[in-house]
Amino acid sequence: MVVATNDRRTPNRQLSIQLYGWVLRNFQQGGALQSPAWRPLAASTLKQKQRKGYSSKPLERTGHLRQSFRSFYDNEQAGVGSEVPYSQYHETGTRTLPQRAMLPPQNVALDYAVKVYDRWIAGIARSA
Repeated sequence: MVVATNDRRTPNRQLSIQLYGWVLRNFQQGGALQSPAWRPLAASTLKQKQRKGYSSKPLERTGHLRQSFRSFYDNEQAGVGSEVPYSQYHETGTRTLPQRAMLPPQNVALDYAVKVYDRWIAGIARSA
């Protein structure tokens, strides 16, 4: 019996969901899942956020940035990202803005992918 393995949408969907979950956990933990972890906010920024009634967590003022992340997948790829224009500046940092990466590092994404694809292949082998 020949089993078609050219339709990878199912494992890619599972992978994209896991990556999305990682991003949300990273936000919840204030960037602690990253290496290096997110730098604490400057005292002046904390004071300004408190005065305006915002959260004291980095990258969380209105929640728009965190909520903008979406998982995506098709037969060829799986991932998570944000279309908010300023997300790229936080992800990589700038001359005046410290880097606070929100996306999973490559080694984390690869580890997730290996586990998802191992389960997928094992399921195919069991059904063959």
